Amino acid sequence: MNSVMSLREKIADPEKRAECMADVENMIETKESHLARAEWGSCCGNICNLASQIDRELQILRNTLDVLRREDSAKAASLLEDYIALLQESYRPEPDHW
Repeated sequence: MNSVMSLREKIADPEKRAECMADVENMIETKESHLARAEWGSCCGNICNLASQIDRELQILRNTLDVLRREDSAKAASLLEDYIALLQESYRPEPDHW
Protein backbone atom coordinates (compact mmCIF):
# COMPACT_ATOMS: atom_id res chain seq x y z
CA MET A 1 0.00 0.00 0.00
CA ASN A 2 2.79 2.41 0.89
CA SER A 3 4.50 1.87 -2.46
CA VAL A 4 1.27 2.74 -4.29
CA MET A 5 0.83 5.87 -2.19
CA SER A 6 4.41 7.00 -2.86
CA LEU A 7 3.87 6.30 -6.57
CA ARG A 8 0.76 8.47 -6.40
CA GLU A 9 2.93 11.32 -5.09
CA LYS A 10 5.60 10.88 -7.80
CA ILE A 11 3.12 10.98 -10.67
CA ALA A 12 2.78 14.75 -10.44
CA ASP A 13 6.49 15.17 -11.33
CA PRO A 14 6.92 14.99 -15.14
CA GLU A 15 10.60 14.15 -14.71
CA LYS A 16 9.62 10.94 -12.91
CA ARG A 17 7.13 9.74 -15.52
CA ALA A 18 9.43 7.00 -16.86
CA GLU A 19 10.12 5.82 -13.31
CA CYS A 20 6.39 5.77 -12.56
CA MET A 21 5.68 3.80 -15.72
CA ALA A 22 8.34 1.24 -14.75
CA ASP A 23 6.81 0.97 -11.26
CA VAL A 24 3.33 0.35 -12.69
CA GLU A 25 4.71 -2.19 -15.18
CA ASN A 26 6.35 -4.06 -12.28
CA MET A 27 3.10 -3.98 -10.34
CA ILE A 28 1.26 -5.39 -13.37
CA GLU A 29 3.79 -8.22 -13.74
CA THR A 30 3.43 -9.10 -10.07
CA LYS A 31 -0.36 -9.06 -10.20
CA GLU A 32 -0.36 -11.16 -13.40
CA SER A 33 1.74 -13.73 -11.55
CA HIS A 34 -0.69 -13.65 -8.62
CA LEU A 35 -3.63 -14.03 -11.01
CA ALA A 36 -2.06 -17.05 -12.72
CA ARG A 37 -1.56 -18.71 -9.34
CA ALA A 38 -5.10 -17.88 -8.24
CA GLU A 39 -6.56 -19.25 -11.47
CA TRP A 40 -4.41 -22.36 -11.23
CA GLY A 41 -5.77 -23.04 -7.77
CA SER A 42 -9.37 -22.17 -8.62
CA CYS A 43 -10.47 -25.70 -7.79
CA CYS A 44 -9.59 -25.05 -4.14
CA GLY A 45 -11.93 -23.19 -1.84
CA ASN A 46 -12.70 -19.52 -2.33
CA ILE A 47 -9.87 -18.74 -4.77
CA CYS A 48 -12.32 -17.63 -7.48
CA ASN A 49 -13.12 -14.48 -5.52
CA LEU A 50 -9.42 -13.76 -5.23
CA ALA A 51 -8.93 -14.17 -8.97
CA SER A 52 -11.71 -11.68 -9.75
CA GLN A 53 -10.24 -9.25 -7.20
CA ILE A 54 -6.79 -9.45 -8.79
CA ASP A 55 -8.36 -9.04 -12.24
CA ARG A 56 -10.02 -5.78 -11.10
CA GLU A 57 -6.69 -4.57 -9.76
CA LEU A 58 -4.97 -5.43 -13.02
CA GLN A 59 -7.55 -3.50 -15.02
CA ILE A 60 -6.93 -0.35 -12.98
CA LEU A 61 -3.15 -0.75 -13.24
CA ARG A 62 -3.30 -1.29 -17.02
CA ASN A 63 -5.50 1.78 -17.42
CA THR A 64 -3.06 3.75 -15.26
CA LEU A 65 -0.16 2.70 -17.47
CA ASP A 66 -2.10 3.65 -20.61
CA VAL A 67 -2.82 7.16 -19.38
CA LEU A 68 0.75 7.58 -18.16
CA ARG A 69 1.92 6.76 -21.69
CA ARG A 70 -0.40 9.50 -22.94
CA GLU A 71 1.15 11.85 -20.36
CA ASP A 72 -2.11 12.39 -18.50
CA SER A 73 -0.74 12.44 -14.96
CA ALA A 74 -3.97 13.83 -13.48
CA LYS A 75 -5.99 10.87 -14.79
CA ALA A 76 -3.24 8.45 -13.70
CA ALA A 77 -3.32 9.92 -10.19
CA SER A 78 -7.10 9.55 -10.12
CA LEU A 79 -6.84 5.90 -11.18
CA LEU A 80 -4.26 5.27 -8.47
CA GLU A 81 -6.65 6.79 -5.95
CA ASP A 82 -9.25 4.28 -7.17
CA TYR A 83 -6.67 1.51 -6.83
CA ILE A 84 -5.79 2.55 -3.28
CA ALA A 85 -9.49 2.62 -2.36
CA LEU A 86 -9.95 -0.87 -3.84
CA LEU A 87 -6.98 -2.17 -1.85
CA GLN A 88 -8.26 -0.63 1.36
CA GLU A 89 -11.71 -2.09 0.78
CA SER A 90 -10.50 -5.54 -0.22
CA TYR A 91 -7.56 -6.30 2.03
CA ARG A 92 -7.39 -6.09 5.78
CA PRO A 93 -4.07 -5.61 7.54
CA GLU A 94 -2.79 -8.62 9.43
CA PRO A 95 -2.92 -8.39 13.20
CA ASP A 96 0.37 -7.67 14.97
CA HIS A 97 -0.03 -10.60 17.34
CA TRP A 98 0.44 -13.62 15.07
